[in-house]
Amino acid sequence: MQDLVFDERDLRLLHALQVRPRAPWTALAPVVGADPVTLARRWEQLQAQGLAWMGCYTGRGTDVVTAILEIECSPASMSPVAEQLAGDPEVLTIDLTAGGRDMIVTLMCSDDAELSRYVLDRLSAVEGIRSMRTHRSIQVVADAQVWRLRSLSQGEVRTLERDVPAPKEVLSRVPADVEGALLRIMREDARASMSRISGELGISQARTRSALSTVLAQQRVVIRLEVARPYSGWPVYVWFFMRVPATHVGSVAGKLVGLDEVRLVTTTVGNYSLVVAVWLRRIEDITLLERHLGERLPFAEIVDRSIVLRTPKHLGIRLDASGRRIVV
Repeated sequence: MQDLVFDERDLRLLHALQVRPRAPWTALAPVVGADPVTLARRWEQLQAQGLAWMGCYTGRGTDVVTAILEIECSPASMSPVAEQLAGDPEVLTIDLTAGGRDMIVTLMCSDDAELSRYVLDRLSAVEGIRSMRTHRSIQVVADAQVWRLRSLSQGEVRTLERDVPAPKEVLSRVPADVEGALLRIMREDARASMSRISGELGISQARTRSALSTVLAQQRVVIRLEVARPYSGWPVYVWFFMRVPATHVGSVAGKLVGLDEVRLVTTTVGNYSLVVAVWLRRIEDITLLERHLGERLPFAEIVDRSIVLRTPKHLGIRLDASGRRIVV
């Protein structure tokens, strides 16, 4: 575990950015408790150090297809395989793990045909993979958009949500070329100014504002604050693989979403009904969480679990061995 490098004001800033990733510094300042210039400067420092950044990806409002892969490799092949897969645009996240699999890979593909091509053609050509199991997601019930550092009080969060309203669906449809350009720009700089975005799009700021608000509200484009996990105070990252009777999958998934530690809940086709990812403060909390789940969700069986040792790629971003974003 790494020493915590964030002070309390950093954590308040990061929590505020989880709530409203594109909020102006002037709106964040009263909630965080620092002037706008100081917040902007500190954010730039955290990004430059690879400790925090904005992730951007295609969301649930599209027809995107996701899948969880369990991969087994020889010990000498784990790093080379991860390095090969990290360059593939279909690969969203790579976790090197201890447990019943060596690697957990999250895929995001445009459709099932692309998923099939990647799994059957691309991965069959990767030397070092000994075996693989594919779990196609049925529904991503929740992802880390819902996860919070919990450094702000509920009252402070409500104030920020009131002062900076959530994006609204202004347009019935955003042209595909505009949506694609917005996704590209947000991946480069999720806090880019409206003037810069409109300049790159070649349309008015009013049109740009309406288009961006719409794709965010529709979850076609998702902006999410990310923090280097080993430094966050939540260094333990665990995947749970669960089996639940079909009649209880929905209710169990809903209750899992309400847990503070949970960062991903997805229903899947395969050996497991649900795949869940959590961040915890201590290794001992794995046992405590499993006990809590057993008491709260008697229908849910934890079939297996894996603890993450290293994450070379997270949400499309390359990370170094310490968990920081590689800044180029």
